[in-house]
Amino acid sequence: MLKKVTSLLLAITLVPMAAFSAAAAPAPVAPKAVQNAVKVEYNKKQIAFPDQAPIISQGRTLVPIRPIAESLGFEVKWNEQTRTVTINKGKDNIRLVVTQKIANKNGQTINLDVPAQIVNKRTVVPVRFIAEALSYKVDWDPKTQTVLIADNVNGNQVGQQEKPKDPAKPATDEKKPVEQVVLIDGDSIEGKKTNIATIGLYRITGKVDPKSIVVVVMEDETYEVEVNADGTFKFRVDTDDGIRSFTVKAEKDGKQDTFEGEFISID
Repeated sequence: MLKKVTSLLLAITLVPMAAFSAAAAPAPVAPKAVQNAVKVEYNKKQIAFPDQAPIISQGRTLVPIRPIAESLGFEVKWNEQTRTVTINKGKDNIRLVVTQKIANKNGQTINLDVPAQIVNKRTVVPVRFIAEALSYKVDWDPKTQTVLIADNVNGNQVGQQEKPKDPAKPATDEKKPVEQVVLIDGDSIEGKKTNIATIGLYRITGKVDPKSIVVVVMEDETYEVEVNADGTFKFRVDTDDGIRSFTVKAEKDGKQDTFEGEFISID
């Protein structure tokens, strides 16, 4: 009987000590994943990104547009109300709206593989935007994780001077300037939305050239729009909540006009 009591007391004494030892032992720390930082070079000179570095998201390389555009000599402006980035240099004008998969360059629409996004309060764009909108040569070095930007020597481009004209060629060989056409009355376009639970009720009204073909683009969806004889139109669609912007495209005789706008909430 005495041996049983002694064994019981010894067990009670050892239990707290074992629990203390288990609590005091440090938990194993999982090793952190090591990621190589994406770098960007212009003509073999690295571009600095002070507050937001380039990233790779879903297999796409996204780069902050302001440091790159300014390094290339462009002026960059941001409109918080419409969430629009405007890039200017000389006679060239490029606009893009955050969350939209298109950009507008001198009145012409450029499709992007992924939309511009806001990361750490900075607008990032796919590398393809640099090549197609700013007209620079862009390569990717997978070994060093570096985006290589270089002047595009093939023909005229945004940000470079035109080649001297060949006096031996007749004037008829010169390319005609792109004709700017206005098919959309931008002042008349108005987008409104109403949210019901998770459904968004979207309405767009305005006026366009009555003989033009009109479509509305919302995120990844394109909708045909019926235009009245006087050029007015009313578009409505009920879809997922959360869409903030839209694009109206009008086309006539092979020429196109584009308007980009933001929805106004009327909740």
